Amino acid sequence: MPNVENELRQAMIEETSALGVPPGLAHRVVQGADRGRRARTTAVALVAAAVLAAAVPGYLIVADRSGVASPTQAVDVDGVKVGYLPAGLGAPVLARADAGGLRGTGATWGSGDGLIRVTVYRDPAFHVGGAERVLGGIQGVPETLPGFLVAKVRGRGAFTRAEGDDLVWEERAGLVLRVTVGVRHRDDLRRIAGGLIPKDPTGGDFQGLRVTYVPPGLYLKDPFSVIDRTGWTELGWSGDDGASVRLLAVRGVSAADAETLLTWARTRQNLYTATPEKVRGKPGYRAAGGAGGASHTRMRLWLEKPGLGYLVEVNQGLATTLDRIVAGLVPAEPPSTSGDAVDHVTVAYLPPGLRRVAGETVRLGKGWSATAGRWSDGSRDVEVTVIRGVVLHSGQWVDEFLRGTKREPSRVGKWIKGIRTTDRDGRPGFFLETPELTIHAEVDPTLADRLNEIILGIRVPPLSYRPR
Repeated sequence: MPNVENELRQAMIEETSALGVPPGLAHRVVQGADRGRRARTTAVALVAAAVLAAAVPGYLIVADRSGVASPTQAVDVDGVKVGYLPAGLGAPVLARADAGGLRGTGATWGSGDGLIRVTVYRDPAFHVGGAERVLGGIQGVPETLPGFLVAKVRGRGAFTRAEGDDLVWEERAGLVLRVTVGVRHRDDLRRIAGGLIPKDPTGGDFQGLRVTYVPPGLYLKDPFSVIDRTGWTELGWSGDDGASVRLLAVRGVSAADAETLLTWARTRQNLYTATPEKVRGKPGYRAAGGAGGASHTRMRLWLEKPGLGYLVEVNQGLATTLDRIVAGLVPAEPPSTSGDAVDHVTVAYLPPGLRRVAGETVRLGKGWSATAGRWSDGSRDVEVTVIRGVVLHSGQWVDEFLRGTKREPSRVGKWIKGIRTTDRDGRPGFFLETPELTIHAEVDPTLADRLNEIILGIRVPPLSYRPR
């Protein structure tokens, strides 16, 4: 990729990551600079139909503090705590409030000029661009959102009106929040928005693991990825007096085996002493780390499988909680949708007659790993590959992965954008990217007319972090 394209892409990565949008959005910039290189595009917003669950109308009580606003009223809306509301509002009413294919629950106080409404939207299928969809627009296409201005909430990209009566943002993958107010409460809009906090302090699913325990008094930090060929993805928590917990995932050749993972940790994580030990039944190490050889942290690291390693680190003061934190890490479940799964990604639709072929194929690269599942009836087959790793967001690896294929930018349905591929044997495929992973589906030429249905049936688990 020429230098100018690299610079443009990097600029878009930096800009869009702050908004919680996959940096592959740079596709539009690169495409505009040189449409002849469309095959390098890796952008996509994976959109699948949301599974809509019935909501039961109900009431939540808000205490009357005699005209004194309280920032700590215990009001919840679909798992999101409303930390601040003006006093004297009475009881809110919960009602179904779906929008843009996302399941929504709205809590409303008052009406007209005295209106306050907090709406929580959830997307069980998981895709990016949820805030734009709620507003009836398309991610990365500002002209589809007339009347809305770009804003920020807690550093996350948001949309608001010039009148200051509406604020919408993607809090994290699969979770969109919205605050709407009447004229009398415009000055409260930002404070209400800032007080909306998801109740799950653990961060939910992360890189194939579900975090079920963190010590009390710790708060989830903004997660991130270190993007280079020996980089990692990190989720962290912090508290008072320097209390901290870090959970890291490293993929690709840096985690080819336990010894290689240990070398990576010595080089990149200040690990200076380690003792071999099974961790969660896997080959791993009990270790200590700290700058300059000083023992400041305690670690556990292990090889989950070839190409995927984890490291948990706590500060000295939390050393006694480390093993409990590690024990609380359980495998993340695929989305609750019927179908086979490949590396926690569910393939909900397959042509009739195909059966899963035993075993999976794994490929490792510098900063990425790929797991492929295959289905066949003996003469026809479908292969779905899930690629994970921090370098996915750099655009440096696409040519390596798709070498030998013909490529053309395309879309499936209204929302799903990606690349149509054709390999040397004439097998058609579709290549698409989400914030954490990339998917490449290929089919036998006789199943070309079923490829779109396969793509529409893919379900990606909700994640809690945003690359940056």
